Amino acid sequence: MLVATRERIKVHLLQAGGLVDLSQRRDPDYATRVIAWLCRLEESLMQLRHPLAALVAAERGILLGVRDGVRDPQVAESTTSTRKITLATASVVLSRVVGALRSAIEEIDARFDAWREKMSQLLALASMEQAIPAPPQTGHDRWLRRVWEQVGQVGNAKGMHIYLSSVMAQPDRLYLLDELLGNLLSGDPTSEEAAAKGPGESPDQT
Repeated sequence: MLVATRERIKVHLLQAGGLVDLSQRRDPDYATRVIAWLCRLEESLMQLRHPLAALVAAERGILLGVRDGVRDPQVAESTTSTRKITLATASVVLSRVVGALRSAIEEIDARFDAWREKMSQLLALASMEQAIPAPPQTGHDRWLRRVWEQVGQVGNAKGMHIYLSSVMAQPDRLYLLDELLGNLLSGDPTSEEAAAKGPGESPDQT
């Protein structure tokens, strides 16, 4: 479920911003707070079965290893005291992990961009044969699932429907479907432009 993964990563990135502030204030608890953040992040990624969990564990090990004489190559040789080495290592580790998290979000966004284009085309094809029903006052998630089933029954859209159903988890698929239907039913021109190009985020989490 890429939607859930993206949102979880964003939460940790926001927390990382607070850690940078601690570093700038030379807070004595900075390194300890970075380690705690890494532990929480690693646990979250493991729950999501995300491969970045291994990277986070390795970076945490580097920071913890300072007291045993481990020195990261990116920490300046001129830094000599254990305390300064620890703080410098914490900043280096934090920077690398934050970079990896941002890259993960960019990768997720790229995948959604490709799916968004294909789903836009699918909805355009389906709506030409059968009008998409307006959303009800209640039961929004059920409506999304019903629309998705209806779209799959359109003859010239079946191939694309099967493809998107196979490559996207249901929460991701319905999240994107909700976004595009909102644009389509509101007459947003951007959705029509995307649909016209051909193949190429809301809520159901159940």
